[in-house]
Amino acid sequence: MAIDKVKMKRRKYFYDTIEKENEDWHNNKNPLVRLFYRIKFKIAISYAQLKKDDLILDFGCGTGQLKKMLPGYKLIGYDIDPKLTKIKDYTKIKPDKIFALDVFEHIPQEEIRRILRNFKKMNLNFVLVTAIPTETWLWRKARKLMGLSETVTDHITKLEEILKILNEELYWKREINFALMTHISKWKN
Repeated sequence: MAIDKVKMKRRKYFYDTIEKENEDWHNNKNPLVRLFYRIKFKIAISYAQLKKDDLILDFGCGTGQLKKMLPGYKLIGYDIDPKLTKIKDYTKIKPDKIFALDVFEHIPQEEIRRILRNFKKMNLNFVLVTAIPTETWLWRKARKLMGLSETVTDHITKLEEILKILNEELYWKREINFALMTHISKWKN
């Protein structure tokens, strides 16, 4: 019983609520969680080498944190949740830069291939920046420390599978394994 109380206190401090879709980790009460996400997004942004006249697609935008971090940029957010998306059909635009941060692990492999092929049809000269959880031992233990399950049930495609698809469809340019918990990489068509 005492262990359950400790877990609930951890969960409340680290996560604030029961795990749910579209949780805004960027506003988490825990300053370490906020710092982790802020640094992760800053690395991804630096990889994109943005210019003010770039049209940016935030594919899987969620609560729109990237837009908040890039005021003054032409950024369009697309998400499967119609309440969060800014455009109904992302294939109708011609983005110079595309971000897919913490997205592809939620999508089946064949759908990832279809999405990448759509990106290629939209603009032959785009840059794609991805962030994908490593789901390593450290990643699982960090989740456990936060009072969460060590695995995420809606992560259906693993990092290795996603990287294999990306390597088949695009050219790798740069990568970092940030804090051994997130694989951030830059790709070109």
